[in-house]
Amino acid sequence: METLNYEVFYQNLAQTEKSIKDKLQQAQRSFKNISRDSERGDVRKLLKDISELQELAVELTALASVLQSSAASFDSKAYFESGEFTRQLIENCEKYGVDIKGEANTYEMFPFRLRIDTENQDLYVNRRKIPCARPMQFAQDMKQQVEKYTKSSFNLAQFLNELAAAYDLAVIVRNDSSAAKRTAFDIFLKDIYNYLAPTAKARREYDMQQYAFDLSRLYISGQGEQTKDGRCFELAPSRQANKLIRIIDGNGAEQFLGTIRFFK
Repeated sequence: METLNYEVFYQNLAQTEKSIKDKLQQAQRSFKNISRDSERGDVRKLLKDISELQELAVELTALASVLQSSAASFDSKAYFESGEFTRQLIENCEKYGVDIKGEANTYEMFPFRLRIDTENQDLYVNRRKIPCARPMQFAQDMKQQVEKYTKSSFNLAQFLNELAAAYDLAVIVRNDSSAAKRTAFDIFLKDIYNYLAPTAKARREYDMQQYAFDLSRLYISGQGEQTKDGRCFELAPSRQANKLIRIIDGNGAEQFLGTIRFFK
């Protein structure tokens, strides 16, 4: 079976679409002529132009049938279920510099989540359904979305202070179960998130991906930044894989953060 490729399908459609566009332009000119003929009272010319418009209508109907047959010939279900869509999507993401990582139809396009619904041929980006079977277009759109998200305003100092406040709560809880009281611990960033977004509603409004993106911007731009009470911070990895948060650094490389510590 021939490998399914939306770009080949798209180019075939484009040829017929161009023919339809040309016929529509001709039909528009014929209609203008008809209006002018009727206004001037040129009946002979009017009948001629109406006849020309009728011929164009027949040709447009035939071209529309060709377009319909071409569209129906593309097996989008097989395209998705065979894995060709996913393979070509990953290729296009690499081509356009869009971060993508994952498997089994669940991917991260930092800072977005992507789920591919092969059964219904739909894409879900952070729960938003996007009907798109063209990998190149989707990769280009996501590149624009990531760039827009990256350029959005970010109050670094505010985020750092909120992070410190959540950290302090975590330290209090840790001290309650610790024999030796301390002012600083290495606290898992995933545990800190639970303090920042303690309810289901809060987690919907500020999900883990947004948190990871804020951590990424802190990692890139926050070196040397201090909290309002003068504390520094240190981000570190962890040996516990299930506690790691994946981010993208300023060079486009992935990093894995595990803990944070605030100290004087």
